[in-house]
Amino acid sequence: MMRWAGLTVMLVAIAVSGCAKSNNIQTTSSLYRNGETQTQPVIYNGKPYQVGFTFRSAQNLYDVTVAGKGGRALGSADGDRKIVEQIGSSTVRHYACRDSQKGKIVPGSSRHTGKAWHMQARCG
Repeated sequence: MMRWAGLTVMLVAIAVSGCAKSNNIQTTSSLYRNGETQTQPVIYNGKPYQVGFTFRSAQNLYDVTVAGKGGRALGSADGDRKIVEQIGSSTVRHYACRDSQKGKIVPGSSRHTGKAWHMQARCG
């Protein structure tokens, strides 16, 4: 009987130590499949925008594009960046994040490309 108890304790210890070593496993929790692009019309301060976001499971983030609706060009100034980051993070939070998580723009990921802004966002 003691032999079985010892064996059981040893197996449990092995299982627990195996779980402890798996710190590099990254779980993703998106409502969308990898590479699936969603596009949403957004009105912000009375102006129409088109926001697209694509889930990237390997990085556990979204590639986000904010464009002016109807081809309206967006400015490239720092104030414009702040506005489109708010639009991008709010859109990801509303449409993609679970359990009341917030959409957060990855620092340094925002860039202006002529008419639109591109950035990356995560739920957290």
